[in-house]
Amino acid sequence: MGLTADMGRFVASLRYDMLPPEAVKTVRLGFTDCIACMVTGWNEKVTRTAARGLGIVHDGANTPISALQAPAPERALVYGVASHAIDYDDTGLAGHPSAILVPTILSEAAETGADGRAMITAYVAGYEIWAEMTRRDAHQLHRKGWHPTAMLGTIAAAAAAASLRGHDAAMATRTIGIAASLAGGIVGNFGSMTKPYQVGRAAQSGLLAARLAEAGLTATDTAIEDDLGFLRAVSPKGEVDTTTPAKFGEDWGILRAGINIKLYPVCYAVHRAIDAVIDMRKVNPVKPEDVEAIDLEIGETQAEILRVHRPTNGLDAKISGEFAMASAIVAGACGNAQLTDAFVNRPEVQDLIRKVRIVTMPERDDHEPAHSPFDRVTLHLRGGKTLTTEAVKRPRGHFQRGVETEAMWAKFEDCVKPALGERGTRTLFETIQGLDRMASIDGFGLFPAGKAKASAA
Repeated sequence: MGLTADMGRFVASLRYDMLPPEAVKTVRLGFTDCIACMVTGWNEKVTRTAARGLGIVHDGANTPISALQAPAPERALVYGVASHAIDYDDTGLAGHPSAILVPTILSEAAETGADGRAMITAYVAGYEIWAEMTRRDAHQLHRKGWHPTAMLGTIAAAAAAASLRGHDAAMATRTIGIAASLAGGIVGNFGSMTKPYQVGRAAQSGLLAARLAEAGLTATDTAIEDDLGFLRAVSPKGEVDTTTPAKFGEDWGILRAGINIKLYPVCYAVHRAIDAVIDMRKVNPVKPEDVEAIDLEIGETQAEILRVHRPTNGLDAKISGEFAMASAIVAGACGNAQLTDAFVNRPEVQDLIRKVRIVTMPERDDHEPAHSPFDRVTLHLRGGKTLTTEAVKRPRGHFQRGVETEAMWAKFEDCVKPALGERGTRTLFETIQGLDRMASIDGFGLFPAGKAKASAA
């Protein structure tokens, strides 16, 4: 049997009691982070626009998320857009796993009545399928213009949906095969509303694939590994391993790669450099007017992703290494307070943006192949003095460094409190920590239970 069929068998056979305890902790962290980002992104223009485009009522005056009534696939799309709306959601596998998997699972669970353990199992099923595809191509999809989250996430979402809907091996294989033809998303749309839309669309497509399979739509059982299949079609160089047997349930991708919590709401490709400058600034305070040039040393793929070089608004600034450096120097931070049009266009910020020079490294990090082994920044100051930061290998919040409970709570509170208030925020946070004990999605208190109904706009 081939890889697609192996994926289907794994998804169909996976049970909660098979999961490593550390995997459950990672899933809980992913739900915590994603729901926080979803709440804060709920009233963003891109979320309201996506809902309106689907003919779904999105009343921003109502409680975040609970007001949305729509069929599960469309609900997953809007949830996914909200999760990625401000680019603050967790990362891993060269993409954003939770922004795909959590919206998929929440939307499906509202229809299937799944409990918390089933939701956790579905997350791991999707994650492992994503991880398996990632490890089979040494080259980065970004380099060919593909958005990995949208491309690989579509198939991962299908796996999660198949898990929640109780597919047998044959049905799960068919669902994955259908999803392979639904994937889409390009780097060329980074910096626009279409970037978070691509994430939501992947979640929607995964749910659609499961329903199409149940309706009788066929797909080949080699759609992933075929010579003219998914992996070779999207590979930058076509150098894909399609023959090595999968080790599902033995070599757990979620233990190997985990998820990384973003502590800055900007592209993850520049987080290490932000850490470096903020840390240096604490020891060597620098006045913006004293900086003559800034050398930002990053990897080649990172430089391609950070494609906006002269941002003039908060949305563009999220995909700009130049802005990140300017923000870190001017404010000693790079958060929501800085990602406003007013801050981006401050004279001292724009002046520093123009002084940033991108210096790329061809070497790749073993754990994060889309990144260089480290990031480093050098400030050239008036009078010939230079300041060079430490070479940062892992940003704060990275899987290998971990994220402190206090830091996770601070991010969650910052995202959720404006919408739910202090008490509601604390209740939701504590509820998610007990995800494995949740009887149904009703436990969240945010999401509508039962079979959803479409609403006319």
